[in-house]
Amino acid sequence: MDLKTITLDQIDAALADESPDNEIAIELARLIDTYTRNFAAHCEKVGRVPTELMLKKPDSEIERVAMRLTSQAISDELGEPLKLVWV
Repeated sequence: MDLKTITLDQIDAALADESPDNEIAIELARLIDTYTRNFAAHCEKVGRVPTELMLKKPDSEIERVAMRLTSQAISDELGEPLKLVWV
């Protein structure tokens, strides 16, 4: 399966699937972990937690969903919205 071409419906189905072998869910978890680590490294580098980020627009649906879930988790942790500016 080419994870770069999967649809939002396939991603939603994977999120509802409890199987630990679901490759879409595994890739989402990997992307979310990577994006979270990148955000933490950025915060460390700039010495603060930004509330706005300028990011390259994701190339695939799975990347868009992973970034949305990551930014939502960061916003929840901050207690305020994390504004994403796509370039």
